[in-house]
Amino acid sequence: MLACVKTELGKVEMMDIPKPKAGPGEIVVRTVMATVCGTDMHFLDEFPNEVIAGVYPGILLPQGLPMGHEGVGIVEEVGEGVTRFREGDRVIASCLTGCGRCPECLNGEPQICTGGGRLLFGCQAEYYVIPNADINATHVPEGVSDEMAVLASDIMSTGFGAIERAGLKPGDSVAIFAQGPVGLCATAAARAMGAGLIIAVESIPERVAMSQRLGANVVIDPRQKDPVAEIMELTGGRGVDIAVEAVGTQPTFEAATRVIRRGGTVSSVGVYGLLPQVSMPTMVPSFLHRRVVTTLCPSGRDRMDHLLSLARWGNIDLSPLFTHSLSLTEAPRAYQMFRNKEEGVIKIAIRP
Repeated sequence: MLACVKTELGKVEMMDIPKPKAGPGEIVVRTVMATVCGTDMHFLDEFPNEVIAGVYPGILLPQGLPMGHEGVGIVEEVGEGVTRFREGDRVIASCLTGCGRCPECLNGEPQICTGGGRLLFGCQAEYYVIPNADINATHVPEGVSDEMAVLASDIMSTGFGAIERAGLKPGDSVAIFAQGPVGLCATAAARAMGAGLIIAVESIPERVAMSQRLGANVVIDPRQKDPVAEIMELTGGRGVDIAVEAVGTQPTFEAATRVIRRGGTVSSVGVYGLLPQVSMPTMVPSFLHRRVVTTLCPSGRDRMDHLLSLARWGNIDLSPLFTHSLSLTEAPRAYQMFRNKEEGVIKIAIRP
C-alpha cells in the first residue's frame, strides 16, 4: 500500500509498504481522510527515528516511521476479540491509545496510559491499524463530516481540554497565545463554554480572521504591539482569568504567566519539543497565588463520543479549519506547506 514514511530527520517520502493485518483486538481501517498535525512536525524535525523506536518499540519499519495520527476511515478487517466493530463501519481513533487495563485507563484517562498505550501511527496511508479498538475507536454518526470527525480524534479534544481543565466559568476572560489549529480550537471552546472577553494573540492574517470567526473579541498582533501590555490594558490592569499557551515556546509560556489575574489559571497545551524546561517570572503579583495546568489530548472512546455529539447537535463547526485539500501522493507537499505556513494554511485534508 502507499504510505507517507519518515525516512530520516526532516524528510518524508511516499513509499510502498506492506498492507497491515488485524491482530487480536485490532481493526484495520481503510483511510478516507487524514491530516497533518503540529505533533507530526515535532516527530519529523526533532526526534531521530532511532529515538522514536526506543520509546515506541515495534513502530519503526525497515523503510522508516509511518506518519500520521489523525484519520477517519472505513473498517476493512476485524481482529480476534473485537466486539464493537464490523467491516464497513465508519470510524475514528484517538490519537493516543490506551491499554484499557492500567489504573490510568480505568480512571478514564487513557491518554496517560501506563500499560503500553502510545501515539497512533500510520494514518497517512491507504490503510492503518487501531490497537485495542474497542476502547480506542468509535463510530462516526451520520451527519458528522469527515473533517469534523477527524478533528475529534486530536486537536478538538486538546483545545477543548485546555479550557475544561482551566475550569472556565461563564463570563470568564480568556487570553490564548497563538492561533494555530489547537489554539483556534481553544478559542472555539472558550466561546462555546460561555467565556466573556476572549483575547487571541496571532500575526498571520488568515489565522486572525479564523480566530475572529470562531469567537475571539480581540486579536493582538505581537509584531505590532506587546501582547502582555495590551492584555493588561484591556482588563484594566487586573489580568485575565485564564491564559492558554497553545504553541510551545518559552516566550509565550512566560507571557501567559504575566497576564493572569491573582488566582488565575495558566493552561498549557503547547508541545515544548526539545526544550528541557520552561520557566516563569516570580516578580509578578499573580505568581503568589495561581494555578498552572497542562493537558495531554483527552482520549478514548467516551471522549470522542462526547465530542462527536457536540459536533452533531451542539452547533459547533470547526470544518472551516481545513483550508487545503491534497491527495495522499502529495503528503510530502502537505508537510512543506504546514512547516512553512504557506498560503494561509491551517489544516490540510489528505485523501487517498
